Amino acid sequence: MLNKTIRLNNMDKANPPRPVILLVDDNPQNLQVLGKLLQEEKFEIEFAVNGEATLEWLKIKQFDLILLDLNMPGMNGFEVCKLIRSDNEMCEIPIIFLSAESERESILKGFEVGAQDYVTKPFDSRELLARVKTQLDLKLKTEKLGKVNEWLGKKIDNWLKASVSRPGVVQTNDLNAKMIEFDKNQSFAMKDICLELSTSIKEIEKLIGKSYDSDAKGQIKEIVKRLEDSVVKLEKL
Repeated sequence: MLNKTIRLNNMDKANPPRPVILLVDDNPQNLQVLGKLLQEEKFEIEFAVNGEATLEWLKIKQFDLILLDLNMPGMNGFEVCKLIRSDNEMCEIPIIFLSAESERESILKGFEVGAQDYVTKPFDSRELLARVKTQLDLKLKTEKLGKVNEWLGKKIDNWLKASVSRPGVVQTNDLNAKMIEFDKNQSFAMKDICLELSTSIKEIEKLIGKSYDSDAKGQIKEIVKRLEDSVVKLEKL
């Protein structure tokens, strides 16, 4: 078995890495149509024809999104999604169900097992691409927010470690001074930006289920723009 692939961060912002999408469907024609659609948008894609092949792919490669068929031989899409969500190494990958089943119960179950979205077949190409890009944008913003939180934690840890070797009073005064300085220069801006990011993500998640509506699509575009503005602010701190 191949070693698990690790995708390194590309530091050249002019040439960011292409999102990698796993297409899962037991129908070769469906895979061909989906593959052509996504390749035209410059996404990197891989294919799986059943649940077992999907799980094998996830052991050897990192993916930014999974488009998952519901009705497949062996494990169905619900079972595959549950297994992915139960694994700490891959549980954060966004999943969009693609299914001919349009019954409300099936759609609700899709969200209950952990999918981010549910698209019924036959689908509109523009709508599917909009949903795919929305999920990829959300994943990117969430990862950036996670990196900011990690950076904050390391900053505080470093201040604590630096003060350990000093006498008690000096240690406390030094740490307090650094915390006050940090609070003045960063924390208010960070709180506002992080709140904006968190709120925007929650707003989009509420709209995903009805993103076929033109008003909802407009709202999603507006929220994504706010997310982009917040990330620009974070990068300037």
